[in-house]
Amino acid sequence: MPRQVDPAERRRDITAAAVRIMAKRGPRSLTLKSLAEELGGSITLVTHFFSNREDLFSAVVQELAEGYGNELEDMEAGASPVERLRILLQWMIPLDAEGIEAEAGRVALIPQRGEHESIDDFFDVMETRMRGLIRGHLEDIGIDMDLETATAYLRATTNGVTLSAIEHPDLWPAQLQKDVIDIALKALGITQDQAVAS
Repeated sequence: MPRQVDPAERRRDITAAAVRIMAKRGPRSLTLKSLAEELGGSITLVTHFFSNREDLFSAVVQELAEGYGNELEDMEAGASPVERLRILLQWMIPLDAEGIEAEAGRVALIPQRGEHESIDDFFDVMETRMRGLIRGHLEDIGIDMDLETATAYLRATTNGVTLSAIEHPDLWPAQLQKDVIDIALKALGITQDQAVAS
């Protein structure tokens, strides 16, 4: 008797494999055939869930968007406002091989902007979301500078660290990435003993 497979789990497996392919070889290499090969099965394994490349891209984008932030609230529970900001910024950078692969897959989608509406939506929604999270955390601390400028600075820092870690993972171990985040916070005058704005 064949093993029952949860359709939602199978879709997640397929989209995760698609991200791996894009991270390793770029988005142009993502085809239904290459995806079937990555999964070690026939092409019908993929076409049962996705009839074409467009559907697959839409599912990848949806999976990436839904995957962001699921664990963030738990990570921040009980932390001070400054520590919550540090946790957020570290969550935004790829501190391990899995994070680097996921971010590389996301970056690989950039050349597809304009070709797939779902990809444009993904980048717009994610940028708004990431900036909103940073802004909210900064508001909780109460910084002595323009909030939008500080938000843009920290977002540029996390993006820069992420791209650097993808391009040169051997030069950007987790501790160095964390150290850069700490330097960025110090540059804004945010220290561990910062008082919460009343």
